[in-house]
Order: sequence, then C-alpha cells, then structure tokens
Amino acid sequence: MHLPVSLYIGLRYSQSRKGNAFISFITLFSVTGILLGVMALTIVSSVMNGFEAELKKRILGVIPHILLKPAAPDSDWQQHLQQQYPVLDVSRLLQTEALIQSPRQMTAVMLQGVDVSAIPQFLQHSLLLGDWQSLDQQRYSIMLGRELAKQLDVHLGQQIRVLLAQGGSYTPLGWMPRQRLFTVAGYLDTGSELDSVIAITALDDLSRLLPAEQREVSWRVSLEEPFQAPVLAAQLQQQGHFSLVQDWRQSHGKLFAAVAMEKAMMSLMLLLIVAVAAFNIVSALVMMVTEKQAEVAILKTQGMTDRALFTVFAVQGFLNGLLGALLGVVLGVLISWQLNPLLALFSLQVAGGIELPVVMKLSQILSIFASALGLTLLAVLYPAWRAVKLNPAEILRDE
Repeated sequence: MHLPVSLYIGLRYSQSRKGNAFISFITLFSVTGILLGVMALTIVSSVMNGFEAELKKRILGVIPHILLKPAAPDSDWQQHLQQQYPVLDVSRLLQTEALIQSPRQMTAVMLQGVDVSAIPQFLQHSLLLGDWQSLDQQRYSIMLGRELAKQLDVHLGQQIRVLLAQGGSYTPLGWMPRQRLFTVAGYLDTGSELDSVIAITALDDLSRLLPAEQREVSWRVSLEEPFQAPVLAAQLQQQGHFSLVQDWRQSHGKLFAAVAMEKAMMSLMLLLIVAVAAFNIVSALVMMVTEKQAEVAILKTQGMTDRALFTVFAVQGFLNGLLGALLGVVLGVLISWQLNPLLALFSLQVAGGIELPVVMKLSQILSIFASALGLTLLAVLYPAWRAVKLNPAEILRDE
C-alpha cells in the first residue's frame, strides 16, 4: 500500500533512532508524561465515579428521590407517572423530625413512617437485624440505624420514647410534647451517615402520633436514575397537579454538588499534567525542525507544498501523543480493574482498609483519550508552522 509522501516521511522521522540524542530524550519524556497523566486521570476518575455511585446508592436509597402531595384526589396519577417516566415504584410516606430518648441518651432523628408492603428495595436489603413485617405485626415498633442504636445504647425488644415537638399540649406540669413508647424491632445498616439519624416505623403508627394537621400522607417516588429527579420534579411542578413537589436536593444537594466539584477539579488538575507533557512535544519538534531544516529546504525546492510539509511534522508529533495516550488508557484501565488486589499486594490501606469502589465509564475514558489527543494537536501546530515558513534559499545558500 502506497502512503502519501508527507505521511511516509512523517512516519520515517518518528521511527528514526539516529540524530540528536537530546531530542530523543525530550520526545521520550513527553510520551511518558502523557502516558502517566492519562493513566492517573483514568484511575482517579474511576475511583471518584465509584464513590459517587456508592453515595447515590446508600444515601439516595434511603431518602425519597421525589416527594409528592397531589393537589386533588386522582386514582390514575400514579399509573400515568409510571408510564411516562422511568419510575421504579411509588409508595406512601410520612416524614418528620423527632427526638428519641433511651435510659442513657437522647438524640434527634429523622423519623419515617412507611408502608411495609412497599418498602424501597435498598431499604429492604439494608435491614441488619429484625423483620420488616414486625412493624405491621406489633404496634409501635421501630427500626433504628445501626449507629443510632449504638448512640442510644439500646437492644432489640427494648422500649424507647419518641417525642415530637409539634402538637404538644399544656398540662398542670407545663407544656408536654407528643410522645409514645416504641419497641426496637431491628437495626438498619445503609453504610452511610444516615445510619446515625434514621428511624423507621409503620405509617399508621406515625400517623397516630402526629398532630391531625400533619397526618396528610406524601408519596415517595423512586427513580431508576436518582440524578434525573431535579428534571422530573421541575416537569411535575409545571403540570400543577401537585401541591408539593420536592426532590432529594433539598436535603443532600450540597453533598453531591461538593462531590461533583471535587471530581471536576481533580480531573482538571490531572488534565493540566497531560497538557504540560503534551506541550513538551513543542520543544522536541522545534529542535527536530532546526536539525532537519536542510532536508526541509530540499523538499520545498523539489515541489513539496506547504500543506504537505506541515503534515510531515504534525504526523510526527501526533504519533508521539497518540502513543502516550493509548498506553495511558490501557494501563489506566488495567490498574483500575485490579486496583484493590494491587493495593492488597503492596499492603497499602486506603479509606480505613475498605475496598475502593471503582466504576469505569466508557464515555469518560474516551473523553480523556480525546482530550489528550486534542492537546497534542494544539502542541504540534507551532513547530509544523515554523517548518512551513523556512526559506530554502537562505538555508541552502551555504550548503
């Protein structure tokens, strides 16, 4: 197969092992820098994706993705919602802030009243001890987060006092909050900060405890992709069929915004490393143009066009960037795939000895690869343009 002359010469220059050793060193340094930058960016992005996915599963698996209150009773709105949007399930929910008192401690909690027959899947799997059906079988039973149970120093079957600030009453002894004794029926382990504040009881039990004006049931909407909740909530708000539309951003939006910001800044810093390595190609190509200027002058006198000459040096620089980016992606994917075994092999403990969550996304890896190639293309523009601007008469005058 016959290659275009400019491409053939560019390939020959890139494969040449003769000439200035310093140019070869700078080229190797540039390729290695791109390789390490792309590899680091791939690994860090995969780990950050894993942490984001774990947060999404463990925190957004407990709180409602969207909370709705219909403006008017309509038996068909749930069916329409599930047909038009990617909804996993819709269930009744009451949620309020409360105080829980044990013999040794008192702490504030987020108290949820759930429909036992329609508990979200993640909550079902998060039950460490106990049985969800006990909330229906025994009145005023309650499930506590594992860390919350430790704070209160309570065990299964023990009674604790639940107090609500709203709807209290005045007695001869003074103002008294609404309160009720609940029996600890189980422990939850979501693996998140919510374990220290979450308490769950049956919907009917919490409804009896709440004052009459706060017993209106809301609806928990669980989505296949929780990050789509803000868009869906905005659409439902515009329809005007609901008196209340809230999504998870009201309670945990700042946390996920901080994670997204940290992820973006980390990617930007690592991409700057790739940029520095890519622009080292400028030095190598400028020296290459200086070394090959006699050959460039001869090619121009033999009729090579400026475009073809530009391609010669652009191809040489681009191949170096392509090699570094390709090797970086391959090594980054392999290390990300075996990251936890490698950490165990070298006895390195990260995040308290737990395994690092790793989620590799093809689109993200391709964008990293494309970014490295884009920076390389920008880096080769000046040296190739400089080669085009060489004057053959001045160069060959003294030859």
